[in-house]
Amino acid sequence: MHILIDIGNSTIVIAMADSECEINSAWRFKTLKDETVSFFRYELKAGIKKYGIQISDIETITISSVVPEVNDYIAQAIIDITGITPHFFNLNDALRTIDIDIESPSQLGKDRLADAVGAVLCHGVPAIVIDMGTATTVGVIDENKCFKGGMIIPGVKTSLKALSTKASQLPMVSIEKPEHIIGRNTLECMQSGILYGNAAMVDGIIDRIRPTLHGDVKVIATGGMARQIIPFCRNEIVIDNTLQLKGVLLATRR
Repeated sequence: MHILIDIGNSTIVIAMADSECEINSAWRFKTLKDETVSFFRYELKAGIKKYGIQISDIETITISSVVPEVNDYIAQAIIDITGITPHFFNLNDALRTIDIDIESPSQLGKDRLADAVGAVLCHGVPAIVIDMGTATTVGVIDENKCFKGGMIIPGVKTSLKALSTKASQLPMVSIEKPEHIIGRNTLECMQSGILYGNAAMVDGIIDRIRPTLHGDVKVIATGGMARQIIPFCRNEIVIDNTLQLKGVLLATRR
């Protein structure tokens, strides 16, 4: 068994993968930067107990993190519970699969690296990856498996929170399909703007990037908001909720 841990800005996801590299059960909890080792030890133990994981069955533990503040704490919690020193997914892991053609490869987020590897190995190239989390990121991989760059955009919930915080008469609303695309009240207007506005943005980005690539371009979406936004896009987009975890696992197993 392989344990995969994705430390994101909003949540930490822990997943299990078998010897065939199939990702099975997963659990998540909030990313709390001010917590201590005991907090992470508690959350890890709770998941291990819930899913009946035998410590002796764990072969490797790999972490992909974009929140360096918690890395040492969660690593120590893992060592305390399992006796295994986790491996942190890094640039060299990704370079076994992809080339990178940007100005500062070392600054590229581990999540975007993992997404790119997952896209190459699981979906093919050329590819456009849309990762809809705290930020919506776009990654572009050409037909030669070379990461060319992309975009970083305020995420769906991040944008909504900013809108509600800065505009005194606009409340926080649930992100769901409104009854009318042309909103008839404040609630519908905000829901339509968030849902269809983000879907249209994704379509527009794809339409602008696709002509720069050669071949049959695969478009893959992942991240917490993908299932809510992507169904309203007009482009053909595959939703792969475990893309990043697959990238981490496959990159470090090569």
